[in-house]
Amino acid sequence: MTIIIAGFFALLGIALAICFMGGEQDSSVPIKLRAMLSVSSLALFLGLSAAVAFGYPQYKVWEQSKAGEAALAKATQDRQIKVQEAEAEQEAASKQAEANRILGESIRQYPEAMEQKWVEAIEKTSNQVIYLPTEASVPITESARMAQKAKAEK
Repeated sequence: MTIIIAGFFALLGIALAICFMGGEQDSSVPIKLRAMLSVSSLALFLGLSAAVAFGYPQYKVWEQSKAGEAALAKATQDRQIKVQEAEAEQEAASKQAEANRILGESIRQYPEAMEQKWVEAIEKTSNQVIYLPTEASVPITESARMAQKAKAEK
């Protein structure tokens, strides 16, 4: 494709040069001016053709190099983000473990604290039935009472 574009510019320059030189002899434009226009247009378009033919491939290499550098920078940044996220999660987990350890020690030293938490939890419940385990750790259900309550509401 590059060769086609460069060839087009070269042919355009040749055509303009011929056009400038091939005018009528009786025209008001002197021959020296026509020759100068012809040579300068030919040089301009041949230079443009050479720039396209040799410069464009170099530009593509440079562009791909920059695209590779950008991809590497993005991958490095993504890796750093993942590392920082992992470190934050690890720190959060260690702090949570420390909090659990302190809570466990507190409960062992002050068992009445759990009873207080249980009372607080019961205070927050409303319209709920709480089953407490008996000696055999089996809750006593009151399904018959709940069924009677449901019939009474209908």
